[in-house]
Amino acid sequence: MKFTPRFFTFLFLLLWQLPLLAAVGYAPPVVPSGQAPAAGVPTLAARMLTPTFSLAPNPAHGLVTLSMSQFAVGTEYRLRLSNIIGREVRTVALRPEAADRGMALNLADLPSGMYFYSLLQNDKVVSTKRLVLQN
Repeated sequence: MKFTPRFFTFLFLLLWQLPLLAAVGYAPPVVPSGQAPAAGVPTLAARMLTPTFSLAPNPAHGLVTLSMSQFAVGTEYRLRLSNIIGREVRTVALRPEAADRGMALNLADLPSGMYFYSLLQNDKVVSTKRLVLQN
């Protein structure tokens, strides 16, 4: 393999600019005191209070376990399962204290395929993930 002077020039310029590129980082938007952050920009506190959840195993063979953490007390949670075209096939009311330890769900009666499961907090979608069933 033959390296040309252009290659070495390019490599030199790239290595010379690398510290400058690494120093440029992401700075979160600054919100003046007394003002609310812009809509659609979650604050750090809001992100920390957002519940996390998952279904395991994925892909599943009928029986899955729901795990959930960082939930708010006094809030209604539901799990909505939709098929690939968006039709809701199942909704399960969740008790966060039970889901914290792991809540078993039997999905053996559903046909094989890809599904989307969403966590609803007070009837608003918090997060949506993908599940593959191999029944």
